[in-house]
Amino acid sequence: MFWSKRPDVLNQPRSFEGNFRSERTLEELEQFPSNFIKTSRQEIILELCRYNLVTFLPKSLLLQFTRYANIYFLCIAIIQCIPVLSTLNPFSAIAPLVFVLGLSMGREGWEDYGRHVSDNEVNATECVIMKSRVMTTSTWAQLAVGDFVLVKQDESFPADLIVLGSSIESGACYIETSSLDGEKNLKPKSAILESQQLYRDMSNFTEEKVKVEAQVPTQNLYELDASLFLSVGNGQQKKFQLTAKQLLLRGAFLRNTEWVIGLVVYTGQDTKIMRNADASRIKTSEIERIMNILILGILVVQISLSIITASFSSAWLHKYGSDSWYLGYGDFQPNLLSSLCIFQLHFIIQYYDPNLIDSQSGICKGVLSMYVQQRDKFAKVQTTTINEELGQIEYIFSDKTGTLTCNQMEFKYCIIGNTLYGQEQQHTNIPVQNVDLKRQQTAKVHPATDVFQHSVFNFQDLELSAILKGEGSSGEQPVNLIVQSLDGKQQVKISKQRNLIEEYFFLLSSAHECIVQYDKNQNANYQGPSPDEITLVDAAARMGFQFTGASASEQKFIILGKDKKVKLLKSFEFDSTRKRMSVIIDDNGVIKLFIKGADNIIKGRLSPNQIFLNQIINYLDDFSKIGLRCLLMAIRVLSNDEYREFDNAYNNLPDNDTRAEELEKLTNNLEQNLTLLGASAVEDKLQPLVPETIADLLKANIKVWMLTGDKLETAENIAKSCRLIQGDFTVMRLSELSVDDCKRKIGDIQETYDHCIKENRKKSFVVEGQSLQFVIDNEELAQAFVSMAKDCESVVCCRVTPKQKADVVRLIKDRLNKITLAIGDGANDVNMIQAAHIGVGLYGNEGMRAVQSSDFALGEFRCLWRLLLVHGHWNYIRIAEMVLYFFYKNMIFTVPQFFFSYFCAFSGQSFFDDWYITFYNLIFTALPLIMRGTFDQDINYRQHIQFDEKEEVASVQRKFEEYLKVKFPSLYFVGQSKSIFTIPNYTLWAFNGLVHGMIIFFFILWILDYEIVEDNGFPGGLAAFSLTVYSSIILIADLKIAIHTKYWTWFNFICITFLSVLLYIIYVIISQFWPGTLMEYTPFTMVGTPHFWLSIILIGGIIGGMEAIIAQLQREFFTDPAIEMLYKVNDFGQNQLKLIELKEKNQRQFQDSFWEPLYKQQQLQQQNEEHAE
Repeated sequence: MFWSKRPDVLNQPRSFEGNFRSERTLEELEQFPSNFIKTSRQEIILELCRYNLVTFLPKSLLLQFTRYANIYFLCIAIIQCIPVLSTLNPFSAIAPLVFVLGLSMGREGWEDYGRHVSDNEVNATECVIMKSRVMTTSTWAQLAVGDFVLVKQDESFPADLIVLGSSIESGACYIETSSLDGEKNLKPKSAILESQQLYRDMSNFTEEKVKVEAQVPTQNLYELDASLFLSVGNGQQKKFQLTAKQLLLRGAFLRNTEWVIGLVVYTGQDTKIMRNADASRIKTSEIERIMNILILGILVVQISLSIITASFSSAWLHKYGSDSWYLGYGDFQPNLLSSLCIFQLHFIIQYYDPNLIDSQSGICKGVLSMYVQQRDKFAKVQTTTINEELGQIEYIFSDKTGTLTCNQMEFKYCIIGNTLYGQEQQHTNIPVQNVDLKRQQTAKVHPATDVFQHSVFNFQDLELSAILKGEGSSGEQPVNLIVQSLDGKQQVKISKQRNLIEEYFFLLSSAHECIVQYDKNQNANYQGPSPDEITLVDAAARMGFQFTGASASEQKFIILGKDKKVKLLKSFEFDSTRKRMSVIIDDNGVIKLFIKGADNIIKGRLSPNQIFLNQIINYLDDFSKIGLRCLLMAIRVLSNDEYREFDNAYNNLPDNDTRAEELEKLTNNLEQNLTLLGASAVEDKLQPLVPETIADLLKANIKVWMLTGDKLETAENIAKSCRLIQGDFTVMRLSELSVDDCKRKIGDIQETYDHCIKENRKKSFVVEGQSLQFVIDNEELAQAFVSMAKDCESVVCCRVTPKQKADVVRLIKDRLNKITLAIGDGANDVNMIQAAHIGVGLYGNEGMRAVQSSDFALGEFRCLWRLLLVHGHWNYIRIAEMVLYFFYKNMIFTVPQFFFSYFCAFSGQSFFDDWYITFYNLIFTALPLIMRGTFDQDINYRQHIQFDEKEEVASVQRKFEEYLKVKFPSLYFVGQSKSIFTIPNYTLWAFNGLVHGMIIFFFILWILDYEIVEDNGFPGGLAAFSLTVYSSIILIADLKIAIHTKYWTWFNFICITFLSVLLYIIYVIISQFWPGTLMEYTPFTMVGTPHFWLSIILIGGIIGGMEAIIAQLQREFFTDPAIEMLYKVNDFGQNQLKLIELKEKNQRQFQDSFWEPLYKQQQLQQQNEEHAE
């Protein structure tokens, strides 16, 4: 249940007792945050408890009036309802405002509805609470701190839990945290031995009180500072220290374990995943922010003009007011009248257009054309107010796992001795589950299940397969490798290449931390701490060396069809410091140390005179250039005496803070004097076209940063694979464990950086999470880091938490004031997606959290190419020019009103009819602009819907499009440099509108002022003058947008011709018969006079001619890069087509000539002679 009085977070230590009966008072419930999660925008931004149909209207209205424009027009509409202050009909102000607000509220409400539904689904998810040994169904929202929760295999944890017991006898369990840190590798967790003994049997749980003391919840996913107090009899409790090993995180999944029983320690906003989550926010574009400032400036100008005209009004009234009896002022008070004129004139000369901000909402629908067939997903637009910023991106922050990669590894090559295997493999990308594993007798590896497969197996080498079957002749080649213990008491002799191969694959199947997961059909699936390990174990199984399971003291295998068991004596895990993993096994009385690790680590631990080293290193150099992840495999043989000496030292390690350091020294001494067996090369499968996409983004001067939770080596290898780090890059690494060390290292890196700048060398910066946190928290380090990182070709941040990802985005966004984009596919990416100007979520294998929190959703990373370089480029041009045109068309509409005040004694009389004012922006000039803002494009590389039937012509057309596609990134600078929507351009367009407005007003005034218009001999008066000016304005507004339209469609033509001009004509006819309006009985009279048509034709000719001349001058002397590129390609295409036509013409002439039969006869004779030979 959700309690409104409960705190959102509890930033203080907590102490509570486990409630096995799950009965709590209201006071106990209100002590800790609720497990009810709120992520929808209305709920968080407004800090109100819930969102429903009743509260939607006031909440959404409050959000709408955070925009200056809406506040401004609301005030105008309210004051305009006061007759003494305004001469205009209030409806002319209220109707457009209500329409725009309703449209905006509906759009944003629909966007937020998806988040709201998702919240309800999560909160209503069922879970099992233990009440006095009885399993009771509850919901996530009803959980409270201290509840006992039963979680079964493949279920998600509903809150942060302390594991008390597990179905596995040792208390171990395995969780998958892909929704938190992006890693799909299983992480081992374990209940402490004492609690496992109390909660290992679901039918016999103890009901003794359990007490927990926990510190303030933090954002660190790998940290828990808590104590567990268990009953030891006689009412006494014993304290046990808990670590992150006992913490089960909300949102993670239980894998490979039937069930666990956990105690809720953190709920709701206190959980790790929510502590790492940022509140949703309303995103506004840079153009909109600038427009808010311009609106304030326009307001100042309007008030200034109103004061000026009111001053003139005061002067006129003082001079002529007492004699102007026909005005009917009664009690003459010129000062009061002048002050009222200020308000009246202000409303008349305002730039009235509330559509200015929200008319963008229909733009960017073109991204729906980006379809990913593999996932059956279209691109999806979820935020429609920031489309133009897609064309202004300067920094992209990308997740790695599932974003750049498919999160699948492929075993590419293996080097065994001096021989390279795997060169015959076919790049078919066959999924693991589709491979026929003929050697497997008791289990099939990677069946066709719904479990995510970490591996893709395409490895193929006929010679290696033949050797393993006992058939290959090369397997008999002599090796004569003897691996001997240091004391000479034990040795292993490897005489032939076949023996070396068997020892190599046995090492792969043994030296790892993977576990085997079996389904009901006895199909096996490997899970482990890293995709690399899974891939290597899987490859060994494919080659006939299948790992089938392990216990604390034993490993089981099927080696080439035969069962085998070895004793597992010790295992030492891989970490970023060791960069190696090793096991010690007893293989039929021979104690072996199997080790695999990074090449720079293993090379320094080899014994002298390694016979395979030089050849292997040459191969590894080649592999590193193509971004493969390489490991070296080595062996050491230990005598019984050597192992006993090591085991005694291991068992006597101190049980204090120095234990880890002493263990590292002990293992470091053991892992020496190694003998090299071979190496492996694994490729982390990148998504399609990732390197090409990144290359084009870099060409567009967009800097790409990779932020990942993976280890430094993994992240760096992936960066090489996707060409973020290339062979000629100088890599600067920052991986320090203290602030002082970090400062010293930054100083060293600064020297390297300066050296690279002098020599004009390319640079890459790699930084680990701990050092990154020092940078974020320290102003000096942050300044130094940003000053170097901003000029690096690539930056890789590894071992980062979700919160750190968002902090890195803010670091660049706030300090450099650049437009940023963040892209990811998991819940761990939500923070940076929300922190960036634009967030992009990918439909991946890690749930929908990233998609739900994003502004745009894509199927794959490659879709960024079209989203940014095509649609982003177009959207910036469309919206920037649209805004400038808005100011222009409102300027030409306002200028006549302002100058008319000089002809009506500055009285505040409106020049146009109220309904004409209302429909100007709402109907007559709206649709042409919307169509241009939706479809206009300066250039499109897709020039042909269908290629020509003639292959030669089609080839030219393909080259045409390929050239444009290659050149497209070079056009992206238009948005980055903000070259269109600038203050000078705004001033130019406003001045253009001023000049055109003056021409329209004074030219028509000159024509109609003293001319007889009506049949009775009188001039037309205000109505005739107003209608002629208004008609000219509509014509010029449509003509202006037509001249500046670069890409014509039928929609543009229909909107200008029918939905603007034709609708205006229809309304003019209606206004002829509309009683009580200014235009009543005027239109038909004006249409029948030559003055009206002369005015329209002359105005259109003068202004249209001016615009055409200016446009031509711009094309001649200020050629747009896109247009220039298009001209070059068109010239190339036309020349190629002319050559093709000339070739066809010559061929036709030759066919009709005397020589063709002789030529064919000669060819036939030559062919016969060749066949005879």
